[in-house]
Amino acid sequence: MTDVHLDPTRDAKIGFAWHRRLTGFCVSNCARTLRFMTLIMMLVVASIPVALFYKWVERSSYIHELQRVDENHLIIARNLSSALSRYTSDALALFSFVVADSLQHTDLAGFPELLKQYDLCHVTLLDADDTLVSQVEGHNKHNQGMPAPEIIAKLRGLASASPGKPVISDIISHDGKPHFFIAEVFDNGQMAFAPWSPRYVMALQKSISFGELGHSMIVDQTGKVVAHPNAEWQRTNKDASKLPVVQAMLAGKTGVMQFYSPPLKADMIAGYTFVPETGWGVMVPQPVRELELRAEEVQRTALYISCIVVGLAALMAIWFSRLLTAPILSVVTSARRISEGDYATRVGELPRYTPREIGKLARAFDTMASDIDKKTNQLTESLKHEKELSEERAALLVEAQHANAVKSQFVATISHELRTPLTSIRGSLELLKQGVAGPVPEKASKMCAIALKNAGRLQGLIDDLLDLEKLDSGKMIFRQDKVDLRQTVTDAVEANDSYGQLHEVRFNWIPTDQPAFVIGDSNRLMQVMANLLSNAAKFSGSGDVVDIALDTSESGTVRVTVTDHGIGIAQKNHDKLFEKFVQIEADDTRRYGGTGLGLAITRMIVESHGGSVGFSSAPNEGSAFWFELPLATDGPARG
Repeated sequence: MTDVHLDPTRDAKIGFAWHRRLTGFCVSNCARTLRFMTLIMMLVVASIPVALFYKWVERSSYIHELQRVDENHLIIARNLSSALSRYTSDALALFSFVVADSLQHTDLAGFPELLKQYDLCHVTLLDADDTLVSQVEGHNKHNQGMPAPEIIAKLRGLASASPGKPVISDIISHDGKPHFFIAEVFDNGQMAFAPWSPRYVMALQKSISFGELGHSMIVDQTGKVVAHPNAEWQRTNKDASKLPVVQAMLAGKTGVMQFYSPPLKADMIAGYTFVPETGWGVMVPQPVRELELRAEEVQRTALYISCIVVGLAALMAIWFSRLLTAPILSVVTSARRISEGDYATRVGELPRYTPREIGKLARAFDTMASDIDKKTNQLTESLKHEKELSEERAALLVEAQHANAVKSQFVATISHELRTPLTSIRGSLELLKQGVAGPVPEKASKMCAIALKNAGRLQGLIDDLLDLEKLDSGKMIFRQDKVDLRQTVTDAVEANDSYGQLHEVRFNWIPTDQPAFVIGDSNRLMQVMANLLSNAAKFSGSGDVVDIALDTSESGTVRVTVTDHGIGIAQKNHDKLFEKFVQIEADDTRRYGGTGLGLAITRMIVESHGGSVGFSSAPNEGSAFWFELPLATDGPARG
């Protein structure tokens, strides 16, 4: 069997080594945590503005594209409208010149070339029964034949609505192709008309294109398509009047609108307007998706920039976190050593680029470390002294508690012991005064009255002492009834009326009709009223009136105020008025009597009911004492 030899020194060294390793691990872990938190904090600080920038770009890029539509597309639509207005005005002027010369049979040699330039096929004059009167042909490839009778009838009806003024029809199929017609009716029933090719209008529409599917579209005054990238719509003069944007154009409005395009099967956004001379609609639509794609391209660029900025911020954060945490770790290491009892430890020299605030912290730390040893010794002595004082205070507290218990027991015992013989004495004096033992001389009767009065005062003192002891010890039991405080005040005034008469004071109480129900003990509330009324009567002059008032408030409380017009109370005595065994002045004690317990008991009873007491007073101006209780909500009431 091998003997085991224990080496305490070796064990202590091993334990100390493990302690150093554990401490080193904690410091190393603290360093990594501090650097990680610093890095995260700096990344968050750098990322917030970058994220806000990206969100702003993401939100504003599409809005910017919409604003471009508002500006560019609407400008293009207005320019198209202006070009068509000038072209229409020139064509109408040329038509009027040709018609005027035809009616006057002047030379028409120069007009065919002009008709060709403005795409007027010919200008024809008919009499009232639609018989051909004259015709000026244009130098163009248009068929010079007459339109169908129903077209002529339609033109005559259209022109008759504005006699003496040339009008332009909607797009009509003539000779297998779409044409406008310019027509005018004269007073003699003759009518001039000219088939008008939409070639210029179509060419103008084709000249407008942007993006992948951005284009222009022109409709006549009825909403039929005149020029459109969709060849079928253009060939058949598709009725587009049900599109909201077309309806807006026909209503003579100008603006920007989003709508769904059936031929492109896409949501579109367009700037639109109208041609005042003809009522045609002109719009410049573009797929909304193209705007979204352009906005997404801007957003991708912003995302790339944001990623680059965040990456640079991360590199800066790593470098700065190391720079910032190095001196902090020096302070942490020094603090650890001091916590182990090495009070000679100092932070010493810090890295070159240490922030000034951390340098101040290190110097303050070194100053603190220099004071710790001295403060520790002082603290040890202070703790020792404080322990001695605490032991003394504990002993004094035990003695005080014991004395208080003895006092309470003494008051209760003496009060009970005095009450029985005092009752017997008062009874004997009453019987003696009434002549039960025979006739009583007048002088002896007065002495009995004085003895009864003082016995009554002594009985009151004993009752007050017993009540005070119960209140102090928490042994007084309060009933929880719903009490009509108005009735309680009335009963108290009636019960204390004789006391008021004794002091030649009248109690003025007019019951109010305001409901004033409280939860409490009616007998104790009567005691509160008796204390306030007796004080008011005692300190009032002969013939004075004591006013009693009861008021309820919207905050759910009721206040009873007893106001006298007596000697009042000096300001210096206000703070101690509700203290136990306190009289205002020694002279007042001898003159008015009393134990100084009434107001103290009053306050304790009211506060036990969840209320409060108070007063206002000034010397020779009287006093107003009040108590306030919370109003009851429901339940049976007791007087």
